[in-house]
Amino acid sequence: MPKFRYVAKDVAGKTVTGEIMAGGQADVINKLQMQNMIPMSITEVSMQNSGGGFQAINDKITLMTTSVKLEDKVFFTRQMVTFLNAGVTLTKSIKNIADSQKNVLMRKILNDMYDDINAGSDFSAALGKHPKVFDQMYVNIVKAGETSGNLDKALGSLAGYMDKTSKMQKSIKSAMMYPKFVMILTVVIVFVIMWKIMPVFESLFSSFGGDLPGPTQLLIDASGIVQNHLLLIIGGAIAIYVGIKYAFKVKAVRDIWDKFTISAPIFGELVKQIIVSRVSSVLALLLGSGTSMLESIEISSKVANNVVYETALKSVATDVSNGIDLSVSFKKTNQFDDIFVQLLQTGEETGKIDDLMVKIAEYYDEAVELKIKGFSSLIEPLLIVFMGIVVGGIVVAIYLPMFTMGQLLE
Repeated sequence: MPKFRYVAKDVAGKTVTGEIMAGGQADVINKLQMQNMIPMSITEVSMQNSGGGFQAINDKITLMTTSVKLEDKVFFTRQMVTFLNAGVTLTKSIKNIADSQKNVLMRKILNDMYDDINAGSDFSAALGKHPKVFDQMYVNIVKAGETSGNLDKALGSLAGYMDKTSKMQKSIKSAMMYPKFVMILTVVIVFVIMWKIMPVFESLFSSFGGDLPGPTQLLIDASGIVQNHLLLIIGGAIAIYVGIKYAFKVKAVRDIWDKFTISAPIFGELVKQIIVSRVSSVLALLLGSGTSMLESIEISSKVANNVVYETALKSVATDVSNGIDLSVSFKKTNQFDDIFVQLLQTGEETGKIDDLMVKIAEYYDEAVELKIKGFSSLIEPLLIVFMGIVVGGIVVAIYLPMFTMGQLLE
């Protein structure tokens, strides 16, 4: 918690100076007023004056290197619902959550929001000052909740959506855990063979004389490269990793990757269903909160996280603004399948688009779950076969000279 230096007047009109620990300037004002003092100036103690320069630098580094995860936002949203339902005021709810928050960046954001709201800002406006943590969808739904007087319900809907998103992310990570493990294990085994085992066999083979079989010679040459250029190989691997990370910051590269991921065999269909599930969930949430259709489509285009679907949804927004039916607009993009369009058309006919959008989201959530399970059951045997081929091929190459020992000894 930061330290503040204040200048204030007490009940006798005497000027008083001092230092106080508080969550923000608004918190300092509240504490001073409780002591019957009128604040005149409040300044946060700098790291030079506080005598805790190292700690201040460490705090700044911690803030820069800390990120707010989805779980942190879910926790905050759930806690807000609990406090508001219990009759706790908005500012008190935020302060209570900030004080119990372990994530330093989230705690700072909540304290900033506490100060903003005490200064007269709306909750949604205070959230909007932190777009990297609370996106446009979150802010819009909170704003709709404030307008309708159902902030607790709006936050409850948000928490439900984020819970679902978190579970989907965990399912995908879990499905990818085994492939990552097998690939890393394969690389480690190959490296150990090249680094430690092949030199032993190389000395043995050289004592035989004669020419070695092609696969064995290739393996020995590769081992020699590992032995003589290990630092270069490690440096190259790091350079490739950094280069790929940098390349994905370039929009043109991201656009190419987005197009590839939805057209790739096997995985492409899964990626499409994940995107459609996300888009339909956000649309259902926004429309259910009272957000306009055009604004809902515009926001959902940003959460698609894919340039193809972002472009498609912007095209839908343009068509709808020109009076074209929603289902027709979605069909024109060729990115949403017949089931999506048919259910949407039913929603238009019955006048319950928001309800049907919920059904669409549920349908694609189940489809994604089944697809992930199918992917896991398919990838596991394929990876075992891959590992067997790589390691088995190396073993065969090592023992191949043994089978031609007679020729080598001639």
